[in-house]
Amino acid sequence: MRAAWLSLAICLTVFRTLFGSEEHSSSGAAIIREMNLARQNPALYASYVEELRSGFNGHYYVLPGGTRVWTKEGSRALDETVRFLRHVQPIPALSFSSGISRAAADHCADQSNGRMGHDGSDRSTPGTRIGRYGEWGGGWAENIAYAKTNARDIVLALIIDDGQPARKHRKNIFNPKYNFAGAAIGPHARMHAVCSIDFAGSYTEEGQNSPALVARNF
Repeated sequence: MRAAWLSLAICLTVFRTLFGSEEHSSSGAAIIREMNLARQNPALYASYVEELRSGFNGHYYVLPGGTRVWTKEGSRALDETVRFLRHVQPIPALSFSSGISRAAADHCADQSNGRMGHDGSDRSTPGTRIGRYGEWGGGWAENIAYAKTNARDIVLALIIDDGQPARKHRKNIFNPKYNFAGAAIGPHARMHAVCSIDFAGSYTEEGQNSPALVARNF
């Protein structure tokens, strides 16, 4: 399990090199906007993925300066992603949820010391955490990305989902049953940064007197 996450982190680093400028915001709201762009205009998003294609040589991506970084699937993952994005039907935008974002921020804070995965140190699940700040229905899901602080970098890597045959991260983003989402980014002792994104079919925010976020975005 840990090896899979480390492999994903390597791929995220590759995509950061290509799309590493700070022209895209690193806020949780920006991540939701970026996912909505992909959900509502997948054909446009396919063009962003295609821009990565020229840098691959087999399983290696050649960084500026000649450094070669190994990926699990190489350009095959990009090609498969483009095919998916060219054929998938647009779906409605996710509604940004401050309560779900609080839950995502809690998990980022919990992982700041280098923890990884979806379970909290208190044995909480994503469903438990989003339930702290509101009432969810219709199911929930969580995506986590490491080593990234840029909204487009994060969403591109999760949609491509290199090394994850089931493409679970991508499926969460394009699942039409999810209507609400929240996200947060925080520091991570091992991977520089952690981004948690949570989804719910329905969500009713609790009152405005909720506790302050445990973790703040960069």
